[in-house]
Amino acid sequence: KNSMENLLIYFLKVNGLIVLFYLMYVLFLRKETFFTSNRWYLISGLVLSLLLPLITFTKTIWIEPEPIVYENVKPIIHSTFETIPVEETPFDWTLLVIGAYSAIVGLVLLKICIELYSFYKKIQKQNKQKEVDYTLVDSNSAENPFSFFSYIVINRDMFTEEELQHILMHESIHVKQKHSFDVLIGKVFCAIFWVNPIIWFYRKAMLQNLEFIADNETFQQIENKYEY
Repeated sequence: KNSMENLLIYFLKVNGLIVLFYLMYVLFLRKETFFTSNRWYLISGLVLSLLLPLITFTKTIWIEPEPIVYENVKPIIHSTFETIPVEETPFDWTLLVIGAYSAIVGLVLLKICIELYSFYKKIQKQNKQKEVDYTLVDSNSAENPFSFFSYIVINRDMFTEEELQHILMHESIHVKQKHSFDVLIGKVFCAIFWVNPIIWFYRKAMLQNLEFIADNETFQQIENKYEY
């Protein structure tokens, strides 16, 4: 039972720290233009939320020893037998709640794994063009262009040549700076702490900040800034 209580306390502390780090971001950092610093703050906030509750502080208290007094005590022997009633163990609702919560976490994590598998299986069938910093995947669907780790998926027929260059510049920054790790970290934390509404806002802030980074660096590199 103590281990269950410790797990619950740890879970509550982690969620409390996630809320605290998010509020600090909203109040002090969100309007700043230090996008890369904000990226590392948001990632560090999640990691520290897991680690800080594990740190315990011990305090040693010295007590003066007292002498032990031994007395001659005769053993008392009972000749009668008593029937001790067996108490029924009440149903542990805590265990049921933890089991149900863990099952939901497991299903969401499984969904993420299936999405990853489906993505890699899908791009194997599509035309790919290896570039210096990324692999360009030709898509024939009307979905928005996106990048995932070293892949950029785009339907080139939907854009003009200039638009295409702007998009590829933007997405290549996501690839080079490995923003997909942030996306995955956000997904996993949402899966584990789905009951906390703030984690969904936290993940949204992470994704928005990644777009700010890519937009800002693209804007500095391209010539036609007005068109971008």
